[in-house]
Amino acid sequence: MFKRNKQLSIITALSLAIYILLLLFGSFKTEYPLTDFTKTDIYQYLGTESEKLKLPPFSPEAISMDAKANNSIGRYVEKNQFNKDQLALLQQEVPLYSIEINADKQVYQINPVTGQLTMASGIQMPVSGQNGIDNFVKSYFGEEYVSQTKEVSDNGIFEDWDQKYVFTAPTSRNDITKVIEIYTINDAIVKFQHFGEANEFPLTEESIWAMITETFSALLLGVLLLIVTVQLIKRLRKKQIETFFWPFLWSALVGFSSFFLASAKEGSITGLGVLGSAVMAYLTFATLLIRWKKSTESKDTNILEWKNSIFQGFLFMLIGFSLTELFLFVAGIFGAWKSPVLNYDLLINVNPWILPIVPLFIGLSAAIWEEAVFRRYMIPFFDRFSVVASVILTSFFWGIQHLSYDVYPWYLRIIEFMIIGSFFYFIYKKFGFKTAIFCHYFYNSLFTSLFLFRLDLKVGFVALILSISPLLVLLLKTKSQEARMKERC
Repeated sequence: MFKRNKQLSIITALSLAIYILLLLFGSFKTEYPLTDFTKTDIYQYLGTESEKLKLPPFSPEAISMDAKANNSIGRYVEKNQFNKDQLALLQQEVPLYSIEINADKQVYQINPVTGQLTMASGIQMPVSGQNGIDNFVKSYFGEEYVSQTKEVSDNGIFEDWDQKYVFTAPTSRNDITKVIEIYTINDAIVKFQHFGEANEFPLTEESIWAMITETFSALLLGVLLLIVTVQLIKRLRKKQIETFFWPFLWSALVGFSSFFLASAKEGSITGLGVLGSAVMAYLTFATLLIRWKKSTESKDTNILEWKNSIFQGFLFMLIGFSLTELFLFVAGIFGAWKSPVLNYDLLINVNPWILPIVPLFIGLSAAIWEEAVFRRYMIPFFDRFSVVASVILTSFFWGIQHLSYDVYPWYLRIIEFMIIGSFFYFIYKKFGFKTAIFCHYFYNSLFTSLFLFRLDLKVGFVALILSISPLLVLLLKTKSQEARMKERC
Protein backbone atom coordinates (compact mmCIF):
# COMPACT_ATOMS: atom_id res chain seq x y z
CA MET A 1 0.00 0.00 0.00
CA PHE A 2 2.89 2.35 0.79
CA LYS A 3 4.55 1.48 -2.51
CA ARG A 4 1.41 2.40 -4.49
CA ASN A 5 1.25 5.75 -2.70
CA LYS A 6 4.96 6.48 -2.29
CA GLN A 7 4.78 10.14 -3.37
CA LEU A 8 1.70 10.82 -1.23
CA SER A 9 3.37 9.12 1.75
CA ILE A 10 6.44 11.39 1.42
CA ILE A 11 4.26 14.52 1.24
CA THR A 12 2.32 13.28 4.28
CA ALA A 13 5.54 12.75 6.26
CA LEU A 14 6.67 16.30 5.47
CA SER A 15 3.23 17.69 6.37
CA LEU A 16 3.24 15.79 9.64
CA ALA A 17 6.65 17.27 10.49
CA ILE A 18 5.28 20.77 9.80
CA TYR A 19 2.23 20.02 11.95
CA ILE A 20 4.38 18.89 14.89
CA LEU A 21 6.62 21.97 14.57
CA LEU A 22 3.57 24.25 14.58
CA LEU A 23 2.23 22.54 17.69
CA LEU A 24 5.57 22.87 19.46
CA PHE A 25 6.67 26.31 18.34
CA GLY A 26 3.56 27.90 16.83
CA SER A 27 1.26 30.50 18.31
CA PHE A 28 0.09 30.10 21.91
CA LYS A 29 -3.39 28.60 22.37
CA THR A 30 -5.24 28.92 25.63
CA GLU A 31 -6.96 25.84 27.01
CA TYR A 32 -9.81 26.67 29.36
CA PRO A 33 -10.51 24.39 32.35
CA LEU A 34 -12.76 21.49 31.37
CA THR A 35 -16.32 21.46 32.62
CA ASP A 36 -17.01 19.85 36.00
CA PHE A 37 -20.79 20.34 35.89
CA THR A 38 -23.64 18.48 34.26
CA LYS A 39 -26.79 19.35 32.36
CA THR A 40 -28.70 18.77 35.60
CA ASP A 41 -26.54 21.41 37.32
CA ILE A 42 -27.35 23.92 34.55
CA TYR A 43 -31.07 23.16 34.92
CA GLN A 44 -30.81 23.82 38.65
CA TYR A 45 -28.89 27.06 38.14
CA LEU A 46 -31.43 28.29 35.61
CA GLY A 47 -34.37 27.29 37.80
CA THR A 48 -32.93 29.07 40.83
CA GLU A 49 -32.08 32.26 38.95
CA SER A 50 -35.39 32.31 37.05
CA GLU A 51 -37.30 32.03 40.30
CA LYS A 52 -35.16 34.72 41.92
CA LEU A 53 -35.82 37.18 39.07
CA LYS A 54 -39.40 35.97 38.41
CA LEU A 55 -38.58 35.07 34.82
CA PRO A 56 -40.87 32.92 32.65
CA PRO A 57 -40.88 29.19 33.54
CA PHE A 58 -39.12 26.83 31.14
CA SER A 59 -39.54 23.23 30.03
CA PRO A 60 -36.36 21.08 29.97
CA GLU A 61 -37.73 19.23 26.90
CA ALA A 62 -37.54 22.47 24.89
CA ILE A 63 -33.96 23.30 25.87
CA SER A 64 -30.69 23.07 23.95
CA MET A 65 -27.33 23.97 25.47
CA ASP A 66 -24.08 25.22 24.00
CA ALA A 67 -20.86 26.73 25.36
CA LYS A 68 -20.17 30.32 24.25
CA ALA A 69 -16.78 31.92 24.89
CA ASN A 70 -16.20 35.65 25.36
CA ASN A 71 -14.03 36.63 22.36
CA SER A 72 -12.75 39.81 24.04
CA ILE A 73 -11.38 37.92 27.06
CA GLY A 74 -10.32 35.00 24.83
CA ARG A 75 -8.18 37.20 22.59
CA TYR A 76 -6.77 38.97 25.64
CA VAL A 77 -5.63 35.82 27.47
CA GLU A 78 -4.13 34.38 24.27
CA LYS A 79 -2.07 37.50 23.65
CA ASN A 80 -0.90 37.56 27.27
CA GLN A 81 -0.40 33.76 27.38
CA PHE A 82 -2.30 33.13 30.59
CA ASN A 83 -1.48 29.95 32.51
CA LYS A 84 -4.02 27.84 34.39
CA ASP A 85 -3.64 29.73 37.67
CA GLN A 86 -4.11 33.11 35.99
CA LEU A 87 -7.18 31.80 34.19
CA ALA A 88 -8.64 30.48 37.44
CA LEU A 89 -8.22 33.89 39.11
CA LEU A 90 -9.70 35.77 36.16
CA GLN A 91 -12.63 33.34 36.03
CA GLN A 92 -13.64 34.41 39.52
CA GLU A 93 -14.19 37.99 38.27
CA VAL A 94 -15.52 37.63 34.73
CA PRO A 95 -17.01 34.65 32.89
CA LEU A 96 -14.49 33.10 30.49
CA TYR A 97 -17.44 31.42 28.83
CA SER A 98 -21.14 30.92 29.44
CA ILE A 99 -23.57 28.11 28.78
CA GLU A 100 -26.26 29.29 26.38
CA ILE A 101 -29.69 27.78 26.89
CA ASN A 102 -32.43 28.11 24.28
CA ALA A 103 -35.78 27.62 25.99
CA ASP A 104 -38.80 28.26 23.76
CA LYS A 105 -38.84 32.03 23.13
CA GLN A 106 -36.23 32.85 25.76
CA VAL A 107 -32.45 32.62 25.48
CA TYR A 108 -30.35 32.47 28.65
CA GLN A 109 -26.65 32.29 29.42
CA ILE A 110 -25.31 30.92 32.72
CA ASN A 111 -21.88 31.42 34.23
CA PRO A 112 -21.00 27.79 35.12
CA VAL A 113 -18.59 28.93 37.86
CA THR A 114 -21.04 31.11 39.82
CA GLY A 115 -24.37 29.75 38.58
CA GLN A 116 -25.45 33.35 37.85
CA LEU A 117 -27.26 34.47 34.71
CA THR A 118 -24.97 36.39 32.39
CA MET A 119 -27.63 36.98 29.74
CA ALA A 120 -31.39 36.75 29.37
CA SER A 121 -33.39 37.78 26.31
CA GLY A 122 -37.02 37.45 25.30
CA ILE A 123 -38.06 38.33 28.85
CA GLN A 124 -40.38 40.91 30.45
CA MET A 125 -39.15 42.33 33.79
CA PRO A 126 -41.11 45.46 34.83
CA VAL A 127 -38.95 48.30 36.24
CA SER A 128 -39.69 51.86 37.31
CA GLY A 129 -37.33 53.98 35.21
CA GLN A 130 -33.65 54.58 35.94
CA ASN A 131 -34.01 53.91 39.67
CA GLY A 132 -35.59 50.52 39.03
CA ILE A 133 -32.77 49.57 36.66
CA ASP A 134 -30.14 50.78 39.16
CA ASN A 135 -31.73 48.68 41.89
CA PHE A 136 -31.84 45.58 39.67
CA VAL A 137 -28.16 45.89 38.74
CA LYS A 138 -26.97 46.46 42.31
CA SER A 139 -29.18 43.76 43.86
CA TYR A 140 -28.37 41.04 41.32
CA PHE A 141 -24.84 41.85 40.15
CA GLY A 142 -23.30 43.94 42.94
CA GLU A 143 -22.95 47.40 44.46
CA GLU A 144 -19.73 48.20 42.58
CA TYR A 145 -21.43 48.86 39.24
CA VAL A 146 -21.73 52.48 38.12
CA SER A 147 -24.08 53.79 35.43
CA GLN A 148 -22.16 55.02 32.40
CA THR A 149 -24.38 55.69 29.37
CA LYS A 150 -27.98 55.68 28.21
CA GLU A 151 -28.76 55.17 24.52
CA VAL A 152 -32.02 55.54 22.60
CA SER A 153 -32.75 53.05 19.82
CA ASP A 154 -32.76 54.31 16.23
CA ASN A 155 -35.37 51.63 15.42
CA GLY A 156 -33.05 49.65 13.17
CA ILE A 157 -34.30 46.44 11.61
CA PHE A 158 -32.27 44.29 14.02
CA GLU A 159 -33.10 46.28 17.18
CA ASP A 160 -35.95 45.13 19.40
CA TRP A 161 -35.49 47.64 22.25
CA ASP A 162 -36.23 51.29 23.01
CA GLN A 163 -33.43 52.19 25.44
CA LYS A 164 -30.07 50.72 26.37
CA TYR A 165 -28.29 51.29 29.71
CA VAL A 166 -24.62 50.50 30.30
CA PHE A 167 -23.01 49.91 33.72
CA THR A 168 -19.35 49.15 34.43
CA ALA A 169 -17.18 48.01 37.33
CA PRO A 170 -13.40 47.57 37.66
CA THR A 171 -11.55 44.27 38.02
CA SER A 172 -8.18 43.44 39.57
CA ARG A 173 -6.67 43.93 36.11
CA ASN A 174 -6.57 47.54 34.97
CA ASP A 175 -7.15 46.63 31.33
CA ILE A 176 -10.30 44.52 31.90
CA THR A 177 -13.70 45.96 32.81
CA LYS A 178 -16.90 44.26 33.91
CA VAL A 179 -19.86 45.45 31.82
CA ILE A 180 -23.64 45.15 32.16
CA GLU A 181 -26.00 46.12 29.35
CA ILE A 182 -29.71 46.53 30.02
CA TYR A 183 -32.26 46.78 27.17
CA THR A 184 -35.78 48.05 27.86
CA ILE A 185 -39.14 48.55 26.14
CA ASN A 186 -41.88 50.56 27.87
CA ASP A 187 -40.42 50.32 31.40
CA ALA A 188 -39.68 46.60 31.12
CA ILE A 189 -36.31 44.90 30.80
CA VAL A 190 -36.40 42.69 27.69
CA LYS A 191 -32.74 41.71 27.76
CA PHE A 192 -29.71 42.04 30.02
CA GLN A 193 -26.13 40.94 29.48
CA HIS A 194 -23.13 40.73 31.80
CA PHE A 195 -19.59 40.20 30.46
CA GLY A 196 -15.95 41.13 30.82
CA GLU A 197 -14.25 43.30 28.22
CA ALA A 198 -10.56 43.89 27.61
CA ASN A 199 -9.79 47.50 26.68
CA GLU A 200 -7.57 46.42 23.78
CA PHE A 201 -10.10 43.90 22.40
CA PRO A 202 -13.69 45.21 22.33
CA LEU A 203 -16.30 42.46 22.49
CA THR A 204 -17.78 41.72 19.06
CA GLU A 205 -21.21 40.19 18.61
CA GLU A 206 -22.81 38.71 15.52
CA SER A 207 -22.73 41.28 12.74
CA ILE A 208 -25.44 42.08 10.21
CA TRP A 209 -23.31 40.38 7.54
CA ALA A 210 -23.13 37.23 9.63
CA MET A 211 -26.93 37.23 9.97
CA ILE A 212 -27.34 37.76 6.22
CA THR A 213 -24.92 34.92 5.47
CA GLU A 214 -26.71 32.58 7.89
CA THR A 215 -30.03 33.44 6.23
CA PHE A 216 -28.47 32.76 2.83
CA SER A 217 -27.24 29.41 4.15
CA ALA A 218 -30.78 28.42 5.16
CA LEU A 219 -32.15 29.56 1.79
CA LEU A 220 -29.42 27.60 -0.01
CA LEU A 221 -30.46 24.44 1.81
CA GLY A 222 -34.10 25.01 0.85
CA VAL A 223 -33.26 25.68 -2.81
CA LEU A 224 -30.98 22.65 -2.87
CA LEU A 225 -33.77 20.43 -1.55
CA LEU A 226 -36.08 21.68 -4.29
CA ILE A 227 -33.59 21.34 -7.15
CA VAL A 228 -32.41 17.89 -6.07
CA THR A 229 -36.00 16.64 -5.70
CA VAL A 230 -37.05 17.90 -9.14
CA GLN A 231 -33.95 16.44 -10.78
CA LEU A 232 -34.44 13.10 -9.01
CA ILE A 233 -38.08 12.87 -10.15
CA LYS A 234 -37.02 13.54 -13.75
CA ARG A 235 -34.35 10.82 -13.62
CA LEU A 236 -36.75 8.33 -12.06
CA ARG A 237 -39.29 8.97 -14.81
CA LYS A 238 -36.64 8.50 -17.48
CA LYS A 239 -35.26 5.43 -15.66
CA GLN A 240 -31.78 6.98 -15.48
CA ILE A 241 -31.00 5.76 -11.95
CA GLU A 242 -28.23 3.16 -12.27
CA THR A 243 -28.03 1.77 -8.74
CA PHE A 244 -29.91 1.85 -5.46
CA PHE A 245 -27.97 -0.19 -2.89
CA TRP A 246 -24.91 2.01 -2.27
CA PRO A 247 -26.81 5.35 -2.12
CA PHE A 248 -29.24 3.73 0.32
CA LEU A 249 -26.43 2.34 2.48
CA TRP A 250 -24.53 5.66 2.61
CA SER A 251 -27.68 7.67 3.39
CA ALA A 252 -28.75 5.15 6.06
CA LEU A 253 -25.38 5.63 7.76
CA VAL A 254 -25.86 9.41 7.62
CA GLY A 255 -29.40 9.24 9.00
CA PHE A 256 -28.51 6.86 11.83
CA SER A 257 -25.32 8.76 12.79
CA SER A 258 -27.04 12.14 12.74
CA PHE A 259 -30.04 10.82 14.68
CA PHE A 260 -27.73 9.23 17.26
CA LEU A 261 -25.81 12.48 17.75
CA ALA A 262 -28.98 14.56 18.03
CA SER A 263 -30.55 12.25 20.61
CA ALA A 264 -27.26 11.89 22.54
CA LYS A 265 -26.80 15.66 22.80
CA GLU A 266 -30.40 16.54 23.56
CA GLY A 267 -30.98 13.56 25.85
CA SER A 268 -34.23 12.76 24.07
CA ILE A 269 -35.76 12.46 20.62
CA THR A 270 -37.02 15.86 19.47
CA GLY A 271 -38.85 16.94 16.35
CA LEU A 272 -35.99 19.24 15.35
CA GLY A 273 -33.44 16.46 15.73
CA VAL A 274 -35.52 14.08 13.63
CA LEU A 275 -36.06 16.75 10.96
CA GLY A 276 -32.35 17.59 10.71
CA SER A 277 -31.38 13.93 10.45
CA ALA A 278 -34.06 13.32 7.81
CA VAL A 279 -32.92 16.27 5.67
CA MET A 280 -29.28 15.13 5.76
CA ALA A 281 -30.21 11.52 4.93
CA TYR A 282 -32.55 12.56 2.12
CA LEU A 283 -30.05 14.93 0.48
CA THR A 284 -27.37 12.24 0.66
CA PHE A 285 -29.68 9.59 -0.83
CA ALA A 286 -31.05 11.84 -3.59
CA THR A 287 -27.73 13.32 -4.72
CA LEU A 288 -26.04 9.93 -4.76
CA LEU A 289 -28.89 8.40 -6.75
CA ILE A 290 -28.50 11.19 -9.30
CA ARG A 291 -24.70 10.97 -9.61
CA TRP A 292 -23.90 7.30 -8.93
CA LYS A 293 -22.55 5.26 -11.83
CA LYS A 294 -22.78 1.48 -11.65
CA SER A 295 -19.35 -0.11 -11.41
CA THR A 296 -18.22 -2.53 -14.12
CA GLU A 297 -15.08 -3.57 -12.23
CA SER A 298 -14.62 -7.03 -10.71
CA LYS A 299 -15.18 -7.69 -7.02
CA ASP A 300 -11.45 -8.01 -6.30
CA THR A 301 -10.75 -4.72 -8.10
CA ASN A 302 -13.48 -2.97 -6.10
CA ILE A 303 -12.13 -4.30 -2.81
CA LEU A 304 -8.65 -3.12 -3.74
CA GLU A 305 -10.06 0.30 -4.61
CA TRP A 306 -11.81 0.55 -1.25
CA LYS A 307 -8.60 -0.36 0.59
CA ASN A 308 -6.60 2.18 -1.35
CA SER A 309 -9.22 4.88 -0.69
CA ILE A 310 -9.11 4.24 3.08
CA PHE A 311 -5.32 4.43 3.12
CA GLN A 312 -5.20 7.53 0.94
CA GLY A 313 -7.93 9.16 3.02
CA PHE A 314 -5.88 8.62 6.18
CA LEU A 315 -2.78 10.16 4.59
CA PHE A 316 -4.74 13.14 3.27
CA MET A 317 -6.23 13.62 6.74
CA LEU A 318 -2.73 14.12 8.16
CA ILE A 319 -1.99 16.65 5.41
CA GLY A 320 -5.30 18.37 6.18
CA PHE A 321 -4.38 18.64 9.86
CA SER A 322 -1.15 20.44 9.00
CA LEU A 323 -2.93 22.68 6.48
CA THR A 324 -5.53 23.72 9.07
CA GLU A 325 -2.90 24.29 11.73
CA LEU A 326 -0.84 26.40 9.31
CA PHE A 327 -3.90 28.48 8.42
CA LEU A 328 -4.75 29.09 12.09
CA PHE A 329 -1.13 30.01 12.80
CA VAL A 330 -1.08 32.62 10.02
CA ALA A 331 -4.56 33.88 10.95
CA GLY A 332 -3.46 34.18 14.58
CA ILE A 333 -0.67 36.55 13.55
CA PHE A 334 -3.39 38.88 12.25
CA GLY A 335 -5.43 38.63 15.45
CA ALA A 336 -7.82 35.79 14.58
CA TRP A 337 -9.20 33.71 17.45
CA LYS A 338 -10.86 30.31 17.75
CA SER A 339 -13.06 29.43 20.72
CA PRO A 340 -11.28 27.22 23.32
CA VAL A 341 -14.66 25.68 24.28
CA LEU A 342 -15.58 24.44 20.81
CA ASN A 343 -16.42 20.88 21.92
CA TYR A 344 -17.55 21.58 25.48
CA ASP A 345 -21.17 21.00 24.47
CA LEU A 346 -20.28 17.30 24.19
CA LEU A 347 -19.13 17.20 27.81
CA ILE A 348 -22.31 18.92 28.98
CA ASN A 349 -24.91 17.14 26.89
CA VAL A 350 -23.58 13.63 26.23
CA ASN A 351 -23.52 10.76 28.71
CA PRO A 352 -19.86 9.91 29.58
CA TRP A 353 -20.47 6.26 28.63
CA ILE A 354 -21.47 7.34 25.12
CA LEU A 355 -18.63 9.84 24.56
CA PRO A 356 -16.12 7.33 23.05
CA ILE A 357 -18.63 6.50 20.30
CA VAL A 358 -19.40 10.13 19.43
CA PRO A 359 -16.30 10.81 17.24
CA LEU A 360 -17.18 7.78 15.08
CA PHE A 361 -20.66 9.13 14.32
CA ILE A 362 -19.47 12.72 13.93
CA GLY A 363 -17.05 11.48 11.30
CA LEU A 364 -19.63 9.37 9.47
CA SER A 365 -22.50 11.87 9.39
CA ALA A 366 -20.51 14.93 8.31
CA ALA A 367 -18.15 13.17 5.89
CA ILE A 368 -20.75 11.27 3.89
CA TRP A 369 -23.48 13.89 3.52
CA GLU A 370 -21.14 16.84 2.94
CA GLU A 371 -19.01 15.00 0.39
CA ALA A 372 -22.10 13.68 -1.36
CA VAL A 373 -23.72 17.12 -1.64
CA PHE A 374 -20.85 19.60 -1.92
CA ARG A 375 -18.42 17.45 -3.89
CA ARG A 376 -20.16 14.53 -5.64
CA TYR A 377 -23.24 16.53 -6.60
CA MET A 378 -22.10 20.15 -6.92
CA ILE A 379 -18.68 19.78 -8.54
CA PRO A 380 -19.89 18.20 -11.83
CA PHE A 381 -22.51 20.96 -12.10
CA PHE A 382 -20.15 23.90 -11.54
CA ASP A 383 -17.29 22.32 -13.50
CA ARG A 384 -19.36 23.01 -16.63
CA PHE A 385 -18.68 26.73 -16.16
CA SER A 386 -15.02 26.68 -15.04
CA VAL A 387 -12.72 25.00 -12.55
CA VAL A 388 -12.16 28.28 -10.69
CA ALA A 389 -15.90 28.86 -10.31
CA SER A 390 -16.38 25.28 -9.18
CA VAL A 391 -13.67 25.47 -6.51
CA ILE A 392 -14.87 28.84 -5.17
CA LEU A 393 -18.61 28.11 -5.14
CA THR A 394 -18.50 24.58 -3.76
CA SER A 395 -16.05 25.66 -1.04
CA PHE A 396 -18.10 28.76 -0.16
CA PHE A 397 -21.42 26.89 -0.01
CA TRP A 398 -19.76 24.26 2.16
CA GLY A 399 -18.19 26.88 4.41
CA ILE A 400 -21.35 28.86 5.19
CA GLN A 401 -22.95 25.70 6.55
CA HIS A 402 -20.41 25.92 9.42
CA LEU A 403 -21.02 29.49 10.63
CA SER A 404 -22.25 28.33 14.03
CA TYR A 405 -18.64 27.85 15.17
CA ASP A 406 -17.51 30.46 17.70
CA VAL A 407 -14.59 32.34 16.07
CA TYR A 408 -13.28 35.87 15.58
CA PRO A 409 -13.77 37.43 13.13
CA TRP A 410 -17.06 35.71 12.30
CA TYR A 411 -16.02 35.00 8.68
CA LEU A 412 -12.82 33.19 9.72
CA ARG A 413 -14.52 29.83 9.21
CA ILE A 414 -15.56 30.76 5.67
CA ILE A 415 -11.96 31.61 4.76
CA GLU A 416 -10.74 28.39 6.38
CA PHE A 417 -13.31 26.29 4.53
CA MET A 418 -12.52 28.03 1.25
CA ILE A 419 -8.93 26.81 1.65
CA ILE A 420 -9.83 23.34 2.94
CA GLY A 421 -12.60 23.14 0.33
CA SER A 422 -10.02 23.64 -2.42
CA PHE A 423 -7.99 20.84 -0.84
CA PHE A 424 -11.04 18.52 -0.90
CA TYR A 425 -11.81 19.54 -4.49
CA PHE A 426 -8.35 18.34 -5.47
CA ILE A 427 -8.79 15.06 -3.57
CA TYR A 428 -12.17 14.41 -5.17
CA LYS A 429 -11.02 15.16 -8.71
CA LYS A 430 -7.67 13.37 -8.48
CA PHE A 431 -8.39 10.45 -6.13
CA GLY A 432 -12.16 10.02 -6.19
CA PHE A 433 -15.26 10.21 -4.04
CA LYS A 434 -14.41 7.43 -1.58
CA THR A 435 -10.98 8.89 -0.80
CA ALA A 436 -12.58 12.29 -0.13
CA ILE A 437 -15.10 10.67 2.23
CA PHE A 438 -12.44 8.81 4.22
CA CYS A 439 -10.22 11.89 4.44
CA HIS A 440 -13.19 13.89 5.77
CA TYR A 441 -14.18 11.05 8.11
CA PHE A 442 -10.73 10.62 9.64
CA TYR A 443 -10.32 14.39 10.00
CA ASN A 444 -13.56 14.91 11.95
CA SER A 445 -13.42 11.76 14.06
CA LEU A 446 -9.75 12.06 15.04
CA PHE A 447 -10.07 15.77 15.85
CA THR A 448 -12.88 14.96 18.29
CA SER A 449 -11.01 11.94 19.70
CA LEU A 450 -7.93 14.05 20.43
CA PHE A 451 -10.14 16.49 22.36
CA LEU A 452 -11.49 13.63 24.50
CA PHE A 453 -7.94 12.78 25.62
CA ARG A 454 -8.10 16.00 27.66
CA LEU A 455 -11.09 14.60 29.51
CA ASP A 456 -9.79 11.12 30.23
CA LEU A 457 -7.00 9.01 28.71
CA LYS A 458 -9.15 5.87 28.64
CA VAL A 459 -12.06 7.66 26.96
CA GLY A 460 -9.74 9.24 24.41
CA PHE A 461 -7.99 5.93 23.67
CA VAL A 462 -11.26 4.04 23.07
CA ALA A 463 -12.51 6.89 20.87
CA LEU A 464 -9.25 6.85 18.90
CA ILE A 465 -9.41 3.07 18.30
CA LEU A 466 -13.02 3.34 17.12
CA SER A 467 -12.13 6.27 14.85
CA ILE A 468 -9.27 4.49 13.09
CA SER A 469 -11.15 1.15 12.93
CA PRO A 470 -11.51 1.34 9.10
CA LEU A 471 -7.72 1.65 8.82
CA LEU A 472 -7.16 -1.23 11.27
CA VAL A 473 -9.55 -3.43 9.30
CA LEU A 474 -7.67 -2.51 6.12
CA LEU A 475 -4.30 -3.50 7.64
CA LEU A 476 -5.68 -6.82 8.93
CA LYS A 477 -7.30 -7.62 5.58
CA THR A 478 -4.12 -6.73 3.72
CA LYS A 479 -2.04 -9.03 5.90
CA SER A 480 -4.50 -11.90 5.52
CA GLN A 481 -4.51 -11.44 1.74
CA GLU A 482 -0.71 -11.48 1.65
CA ALA A 483 -0.73 -14.67 3.72
CA ARG A 484 -3.17 -16.35 1.31
CA MET A 485 -1.05 -15.28 -1.68
CA LYS A 486 2.06 -16.84 -0.10
CA GLU A 487 0.15 -20.08 0.52
CA ARG A 488 -0.89 -20.20 -3.13
CA CYS A 489 2.71 -19.70 -4.19
